[in-house]
Amino acid sequence: MQPVIIYPPTIDWDYLHQRPQQILKALAGLDCICIFCNVNLYKRHPGGIIQLKENLLLANGWDFTAAVKWARSNYPGLPITAYFTYPAHITPIQSAKPDLIIFDSVDEPAGEFISWLPDYARALQQANVVTATACSLVSRAKSIVTKEVHLLPNGCDYEHFKTAQQRHDIHCLPFTGSKPIIGYIGAIAPWLDMQLVNSLARCLPDYEFVFIGSLLYQNTIAFPNRNMHYLHHQAYAELPRYLSNFNYSLIPFKLTEMTRGVNPVKFWEYLAGGIPILSTPLPEIPPEYVTFITEAMLPGFSPAADEKKRAAGIQFACENSWTVRARKLRKIMVTELEYG
Repeated sequence: MQPVIIYPPTIDWDYLHQRPQQILKALAGLDCICIFCNVNLYKRHPGGIIQLKENLLLANGWDFTAAVKWARSNYPGLPITAYFTYPAHITPIQSAKPDLIIFDSVDEPAGEFISWLPDYARALQQANVVTATACSLVSRAKSIVTKEVHLLPNGCDYEHFKTAQQRHDIHCLPFTGSKPIIGYIGAIAPWLDMQLVNSLARCLPDYEFVFIGSLLYQNTIAFPNRNMHYLHHQAYAELPRYLSNFNYSLIPFKLTEMTRGVNPVKFWEYLAGGIPILSTPLPEIPPEYVTFITEAMLPGFSPAADEKKRAAGIQFACENSWTVRARKLRKIMVTELEYG
């Protein structure tokens, strides 16, 4: 069976490379026809359908209904699956009447995502298949519906990020010298514990701290210490080059109701690059692959690399690729289409 999978217009294909793009790319490699409805604000592709590679298409500026209509006309007889992550999309998805609906629960409807809560239960109830990125999200969903909820954590673009295991020259760093670098790649968002980050930078004046990513849910951010440097958004293709120059990587998330359901993609990317990780103790991060940090332990703290931990992390990332995740999702989807 060759399913047609359509992701409704939610995010821009080119701006931040997130779970939906990775899932659809991987499914396309498993002989699924994947259509990503692109909000088309960043790169401004021509309107309509363009093919990125075999089985992977962008529907630029199209709504979900238009994409379903096009797919029914161009792939007659093939089942149409709606795959969505934003709960409010359940309304237009139901109106378009796909053959299967998959709701992928990717964030707790709390904190910065509290606006998702009004549609969250209905998305769970109306979907034929429910997947979730974290154990807390599985538990929340099971408190609402009796159907099976499949745990499908984030994965790793291993082939892309493994290149960071060898250092690449970067000539645009805003400092000179040979100080080691502690770096962060990802959204610069309110869930970052900037108090902890600022304290860490003060405690480690012999390190440079580098932050790469777009501002999210805020217009400005302060980096008060001289050894803190903000490099803004960088293209996905360039991220391994920057990562290869980090001596340590950061996941400095606050511990909140929202972040308890976060399975950080950057965790997998840092592991694939072989970069030791300093992280707050998030429930979804296995402690054997990171060094946990808290405000209380900072006086006298000094990071230390562990080659055995590094090698184990690289292997763990390799075993948890997006293809592995997509293979599981494809099996669930085909089973539901055939027997559901």
